[in-house]
Amino acid sequence: MEKKRTIFEKETGDIVKFLGEASIFKELSKESLEKISEKIQMLTLTKDNIVIKKDSPGNRLYLIRSGSTRVVSESEFEDFTIATIPSGQCFGEMSLLTGEPCCATVKTNEDSLLYFITKSDFDEIILENPQINKHFNKLFAERIGKQNIKSIDLKKYEIALSKYLQKAKEYQYSEVVWKSKRMQRVFNEAKKYSANDLPVTVIGKPGTGKEILSRKIHMESTKAKYPVFEIVLPKERRKGKSAIHNERRQLDHIACELFGKEKIKYTTDDGMRIGCLELVNNGTLIIKNIENMSLNTQEGFLQFIETGTFMRTGGREPIRSNVRIIVTTTDISFMQKQLCQRLFQMLSNQQLEIPSLSEHKKDIPSLMDHFADKISKIRHTQKQKFSMDATNKLLKYDYPGNVKELENIIERAITLSKAGTDIEEEVIFLGDPTGIEDAKRINLLNISLIERLCKSRRIILAVKAATLIIFISILCLFVMQSDISIGGRNITLILCWQLGIPLLFVLFLFAARFGCGICPIFSITNFLNKRNLKIPVPDFIKKYDVWIMGTGFISILFVEEYTHMAASISKTAYLIFSILFAAIIVDFIFEKSAWCRHLCPLGGMAGLFSMSSLIEIRANRNVCTTICTTHDCFKGSERANPCPMFLHLQFLSDNRVCKVCLNCIKNCTHHATRLNLRIPGTEISSLSQPSLPGAIFSIILSGLLVAEIISKTDIIHANYIFIFSASIFFCTNPKLYN
Repeated sequence: MEKKRTIFEKETGDIVKFLGEASIFKELSKESLEKISEKIQMLTLTKDNIVIKKDSPGNRLYLIRSGSTRVVSESEFEDFTIATIPSGQCFGEMSLLTGEPCCATVKTNEDSLLYFITKSDFDEIILENPQINKHFNKLFAERIGKQNIKSIDLKKYEIALSKYLQKAKEYQYSEVVWKSKRMQRVFNEAKKYSANDLPVTVIGKPGTGKEILSRKIHMESTKAKYPVFEIVLPKERRKGKSAIHNERRQLDHIACELFGKEKIKYTTDDGMRIGCLELVNNGTLIIKNIENMSLNTQEGFLQFIETGTFMRTGGREPIRSNVRIIVTTTDISFMQKQLCQRLFQMLSNQQLEIPSLSEHKKDIPSLMDHFADKISKIRHTQKQKFSMDATNKLLKYDYPGNVKELENIIERAITLSKAGTDIEEEVIFLGDPTGIEDAKRINLLNISLIERLCKSRRIILAVKAATLIIFISILCLFVMQSDISIGGRNITLILCWQLGIPLLFVLFLFAARFGCGICPIFSITNFLNKRNLKIPVPDFIKKYDVWIMGTGFISILFVEEYTHMAASISKTAYLIFSILFAAIIVDFIFEKSAWCRHLCPLGGMAGLFSMSSLIEIRANRNVCTTICTTHDCFKGSERANPCPMFLHLQFLSDNRVCKVCLNCIKNCTHHATRLNLRIPGTEISSLSQPSLPGAIFSIILSGLLVAEIISKTDIIHANYIFIFSASIFFCTNPKLYN
C-alpha cells in the first residue's frame, strides 16, 4: 500500500540532518542540503511493495528513511534477490541522471518510509547550484567499477554510467571555435583521420586541447553514435625494466580498468569488472599520457590493436571488441622511448600535433567569446562581453598553460565581475606568481593573538579613527594658524615633519603599506564620494601611473627643500590641503579608488619603500586554486569590504600594490591568507624584471639624499639645485665605478 504526504516546515531540520548522514550527500554543505530538502517528498510503503519496476523510466531518486528494500531479478518462477539496500542508502540515481530505463526491480523488505526527489526537481537543483552539480559529477565518476551487482546487470549498469559521464563531457567540451589557418590545417588533417578506424596519436603541450581534438575526431567518424570514453595513465616509476614495488597495485588497477577482471575463486576478490575496451565496444577510447603505460600492460594492449581481442585480468577466454583507439602525449620522442617498438609503430602511423596557444593568438578572441558563452549557459546568466582593455590584456599574454589556462582566467573573471556588466581589465588576473618559500618566511597568523588582532573589526576601526582624529586636528590647527610651540618649534610642524614623516618610514620597514591602509585621506574621500561620477580612469593614467606618482613625490621633496617648507606653517598647509582636495576631486570624478591606485604620490613611494619591509601578505595558492569558489578576498563579504586596490590575493606577488588593509584576512574563510615575517629586502633581490621607473626614481632619491646632506653640513656653499644636479651626475656616471 502506498501513501504520500507533504513535508511540514518543522520536519525540515530532521531531513537536513538525515541527508547529511546519507553517503550520497554527506560531503555537501549545510546550505546545499537545505536546498535539496526543499524538494524532498515522502512515501510510505508496506512490505513487498514494488518501488521501481525493471525497464520503467527512471524519474525519481529514492532515499530510505526507515525500513529497507531489496534489488530483485525477476524470473518466470521466482524473484531472486541481487542485493539488499538498508536504511540511509539511496537508489534510482543512475537512471535518473542518464535517462536510461531502470536496470532492476526494487521492492520493500518491510514497512518503509522513503524520501524521494522527482527528476524535474532534481534537474532544477543541479542547474541552479553549480556546487551540487560538481559534487554529483565527482561522486558518480568515482563509482565506476565499484558496484558489486550480479553479472547479468553489471554491464548494463556500467554502460548507463558511461553514458552519463559522456553526456557531462560533451556539455563541458562544446564546439571548438579555433579559426586560424594553423588550426584549420590541424582540423583538416583530423577530419581525414576520422574517415578510418586506425589508431591516432595526438601530440601537444598540457592544456592545448588534445582531448577536445580527440573527441572531435570521434564525433566526425562513423562511431559518433557510440560511446567515447577516456582514461588517464598515471606516471610509472621504473627501476630498470620493472615497476617499483609500491606502485604495482596501482598499475594492476590500470590493467583492470583497461581490460576488465574476472572474479577469482577462493579469494577475497571483490567481483567481476567490465573493462573499458569491452564497455565502449563500437565506440572510441581515448588514452591520455600513453607514454605512462606499464610494460606488462603494453603486451595485452598490442595484442588488442593487432587482433581486436583481449583477455580480462585473471581470465582465459579472449574477448572481441571493435574500439577505435586515440592516444595523447606531450612528447612523441619520449613516447617512443617508453613504448615497445611494435606498439609505437602501430600508434604513430597517424599523428596530429596541436600548437601552443601562443603560436596561434588569432584564435584568442573567438575562444574568449566561446568560453564566455559556455560559462553563461552553465550558470544560466546573461553572456558578458569584454572591454577593450581586458581584450588587449588577454591578447598580450603568452599562456604557458595554453587554452585551459585561458578558460580558467575567463571563468575567474566572470565570477569576479558584476552580472550584466562588461568584463574589465581589473578582473583579468594573469600568470602564476612565484610560490612561497616557507623556509624563509614565518606565517604570523599561526600565532592566535596576531590572528585575532588582524581579524578584529574594532581594533582596525579604532586605529583608523585615531589617525582620522589626529589628521582633522592638524587641519584645524592650520586653519586657526595656531602658534602653540614646543621647544621653540610650532606643534603643527612637529606633527607633520618631525613626527609624521619619520613615522611613515618606520611603518614602511616594519609594516609595509599599513600606513596607506589606515590613511585618513582615504577615509575622508571614501565617506564623501559614495556617489561619484564613476568615469573610467583614462588609459594614459593607467599606463603611466608609476611615473605620475614618482614624479609627484620627487616634486614634493624637491619643493620642500628648495622652499624650506618644513619651517613654514602656510606652505605646509598648502601642501596638505592640495593633496586632500586633489584626492576628493579625483575620487569624485573617477571610479574605483583612482587616487590611491594611480595618482597618490605618497602611496606610490610607499609602495617602492615597502618592498624592503619585514612583512608581506600572500596567499596559499594551493588552497585558492583547489578549494576557493567565492573569491571573497576580491569581492568582499559581510565580514569586510572588498580589496580597495582591486587585487586578487592569489596573484599578489609584491608589496608595492598592497595597502595592508587586512580585509583579505577577514574575508577568507579557507585560511589561505598568510601574514609573513621575512628577511628585509627579500622582495628586491627576487625581482625577475627590472623596473625602469623604479630605477630612475631610486637614483633621483639618492641624489636628493646626497644634496640634503651636503647642504645641511655646509661642505659646499652652492645653490641647492646645482648640488642636486651634481649628485645625480655622480650617481649615474658608470665611468666613476670602473
